[in-house]
Amino acid sequence: MFSPRRGTFYDGTYFSINSRRYANIEIVKYPICGLLLLAGGMGACGYVGFGRKVTLEEIALQQEVRSFYNDLQATFAAGNPQALAALFSPSITKPMTHKEILAWGEKFFGEQKNAHFRIDKLGFERLGAVEAVVTLTYRVETPGGKGDFGGTERDSLIQKNKRWYISAWEKITP
Repeated sequence: MFSPRRGTFYDGTYFSINSRRYANIEIVKYPICGLLLLAGGMGACGYVGFGRKVTLEEIALQQEVRSFYNDLQATFAAGNPQALAALFSPSITKPMTHKEILAWGEKFFGEQKNAHFRIDKLGFERLGAVEAVVTLTYRVETPGGKGDFGGTERDSLIQKNKRWYISAWEKITP
């Protein structure tokens, strides 16, 4: 049979375990700790939710941005450097200019022919009608495997003439 256990934490707080299924923690020294444990436990169990409802407009905008990244995947699959450069804003300067992106695409697709752009994770930091900031975790896999690369980056996107473009990006992790 299970017998209750009693003990003391290193800071002098007492506890007792009265059953196999649950533990009663009697906070003697710090009563505020009991409140924090209760609130933390309820939040972890899903009883307290501070999330807001996502509107239909936000869902539509998220779908548009996801569609942009589908176009990016198709561009890598086709191996088209002009189509790749067209996905970036003509006024982009950070970290490369539009001409540098086109030159990189010509060199990359000249060596690799095509590639598979895999999106591991796409998160929205900010989302508006004409601009968005997303966190993208991706991998680019080439047929021979020699040109593979990937990482996590923060992309800033803008919308002009009902099309999304990357206006800047920064590498978060390699």
